[in-house]
Amino acid sequence: MDEVKAQRIEKIKTLLLQKHVGEAFDYTGCYANCGGSCCIFKVRIKDGKITAIEPDDHYNVGVGREDSFASDADLMKNRLQQRACEVAWVWHKQLTLPERVLYPLKRVDGARRGEGRFERISWDEALTIVAEKLKEAKEKYGPYSIITPYFENPHLDPIFSFLGAGVQGWGWCSMDAERLVKHLMLGYPGWSRLESYDMADMLYNSKLIVLWGADPSNTRYGPAHQFAYYIKIARERGTPVICIDPRYTDTAAVLADQWIPIKPGTDLAMMTAVAYVLFKEDLYDKEFVEKFVEPNGFKAWHDYVMGIEDGVPKTPQWAEEICGVPAETIEGFARLYARSKPTFLFKNWSVARKSYGENVARAAVILQSMTGNIGGPGGYNTLAPVSRVRPYLDNFTAGVLPLGIRGKYVAPRMYRSNKWAEAVLLLDYVKEGKLTTEEYRRIIGWRADPNLPNPNPKVLLWGSYYMGTNFLVTGANATERQIKAIEKMEFFVQIASFMTPTAKYADIILPVADQTFEDYMFQHDGYGGFSNITLCPKIKDPPGEAKPLFWIYTKLAEKLGFGHLYNAFYRENEDWFAGWERYLQRCYNASREEIRRRFGKEIPEFEEFKKSRFFNYDELFDKPLYGLQDHLEKGVPFPTKSGKIEFASEILMDESQRGKVHLDHLGRLIDNLPNDWRGLEALPKYKPIVRGFEDPMVKQYPLFMLTPHSRYRVHSFFWNNPWLRGDCYQHRLWINVADAKARGIRDGDLIEVFNHVGRSRVRAYVTTRIMPGVVILYHGAWYDPDEEGVDNAGCPAVLLHDNESPPTPALVTTLVQVKKCEKRSVESRGG
Repeated sequence: MDEVKAQRIEKIKTLLLQKHVGEAFDYTGCYANCGGSCCIFKVRIKDGKITAIEPDDHYNVGVGREDSFASDADLMKNRLQQRACEVAWVWHKQLTLPERVLYPLKRVDGARRGEGRFERISWDEALTIVAEKLKEAKEKYGPYSIITPYFENPHLDPIFSFLGAGVQGWGWCSMDAERLVKHLMLGYPGWSRLESYDMADMLYNSKLIVLWGADPSNTRYGPAHQFAYYIKIARERGTPVICIDPRYTDTAAVLADQWIPIKPGTDLAMMTAVAYVLFKEDLYDKEFVEKFVEPNGFKAWHDYVMGIEDGVPKTPQWAEEICGVPAETIEGFARLYARSKPTFLFKNWSVARKSYGENVARAAVILQSMTGNIGGPGGYNTLAPVSRVRPYLDNFTAGVLPLGIRGKYVAPRMYRSNKWAEAVLLLDYVKEGKLTTEEYRRIIGWRADPNLPNPNPKVLLWGSYYMGTNFLVTGANATERQIKAIEKMEFFVQIASFMTPTAKYADIILPVADQTFEDYMFQHDGYGGFSNITLCPKIKDPPGEAKPLFWIYTKLAEKLGFGHLYNAFYRENEDWFAGWERYLQRCYNASREEIRRRFGKEIPEFEEFKKSRFFNYDELFDKPLYGLQDHLEKGVPFPTKSGKIEFASEILMDESQRGKVHLDHLGRLIDNLPNDWRGLEALPKYKPIVRGFEDPMVKQYPLFMLTPHSRYRVHSFFWNNPWLRGDCYQHRLWINVADAKARGIRDGDLIEVFNHVGRSRVRAYVTTRIMPGVVILYHGAWYDPDEEGVDNAGCPAVLLHDNESPPTPALVTTLVQVKKCEKRSVESRGG
């Protein structure tokens, strides 16, 4: 028997070895838009196909447990394998899935939008149709008839500038509240650099780590880029870790010393009560506050917190009634926080993606400022988790820097990007006299010249990174409302790599190449607290006639008559990638110059970088980097009006500014503040959020739904990959045992989650890992409606809608009810 077994093993080994005979290998950087720090794939290729994807081995070749021998110098310089997360190992499967769009497609005459019936056409015909439709819309309906959905698309701005037409939304959804706060409080505009931190600084200098709504073991900063790993090491070395979250996350289970469950949407109450303890017990950093905080705003904050302003002291007992955290827990946390300097308080973006989320982002900055932790060794500003060393050329580099020149026309930002459907649908109410123009603009988040006319949307043009194309699923607004808005369009063109639920509604689909394996890019991200630059060479040819993203934009510009103006690196009779490499080299050289200017350091020349495929910026430094160093140590004033951190916003105090485009004291646009800021106040004062536990609607829909991101996809990308489903991942609605029992729901039951906006069916996961009164439905499921219009995939977007709150945060939570499905014929296709 042993001999037979040995023969079988040898046969299997022989077959596996034969499979890899003749393979070559190369390295590429992940281009998944997760916000990580450039994970690296070692890719095996044979006969033009990817046969396997392996972990990075630039460091510690052949080693599985690097922590068994990694030195402090290794950790300081991030000399660790840039290992990828779960989705990396199935990417070669993703490239060959049947939903892949291979050729330009046109909706069949007579086919309804959403039906998914298309016919193949040539690239020349497709681009001609699109160009003619754009020109026709401008001539027939005016310059404000062409719009974009979801987040603003910088790649289209140059096209619009030469076309002389086009309207965009503003905002990128993930961190717009933080971008606004960064400007209002610290003086740094939207996408400008805010020197932040690196993970070595947290590891070596922080005395307390607070993860407020953050789950780095699971999402953007997670296992692929060592964020959670460094927290683990810090804890092993004695740094306490506290998780504040409605969920008992993997991070809370594995990395934390204490989990503090909190009612979602009430974080500001707890933060304010922490400030109360700091004031009451004289625990705040007076020296820091006197030196770096604007005094009038500080006094106003003190008077609000202590109840001098309104007669209501914001005590821990006051907060307990709102947020559910016991008063003694709040007091104990505040005292530990005050004496554990420096503290790394990491408030995740998700905490602010609720009604009035701007205030939570502001309060986190206030707490870090009161305790002197806003910057310096071991501290953190709570806003932008970006490595300090990273040059300001991130993973959206291509197209942000000008490929060519710009025309005179500037596309106005007439709506908050996730409100694009409201901008379309509510126009009818304006025309019918049911809404005034002022009310319409207040709802949609108008951030443009108030003298401009309202948009006249007829053409919807979209296509950016493939993670951002499926906006019916990922856009923070009701899927059904977005579909209704599409139906009002005369023409909708979509750039897509897969036949997603969104692509099915297009009139023309332009197939795009995969940007990790089929294009030629580089990745330059640093959200994980580390900073690398990684080449993403073309590993394989795209299937069918799929083309690189900027080939599509350049050829469209050419059809419109300004191809060489749009892309100065393009040569008509030259291989596309030759010109594109000149552009990438320009970007890379800009990074070299910035590193030289800011740090006096040198990185390899472009040709050397091309050979190595990878450069680790942390290798340049012998000590950890930390944020706001020039302000806190060199005395450089903050770029605010006062030169200090401003707790109170002067603009939000001034009612004469309401309705205007907002500029700061230096004339810089405050690009995440709409003309009408609705209910925001000069200070971040607690008020019940819309669609929260204190909303009257809670009587009808008593469960608060959160929509976190899954470790098994990036937004909706990889949802359709069979290797990431089944035993690997089952899409379920998380519901607490008590809530399930009250509704007669058992684990695995088919349930319906619904509210006044929509309905979705999915199976239940009954658990104690979530607070009573809270449910979870993970973001990114592909919308799959039945004949009644009910989603059967567990797509949370069908339930999201709020036209009452200030529009800066893209809201991804709501109130729902859940019931067990009684119809045996109904089946969820979600998991």
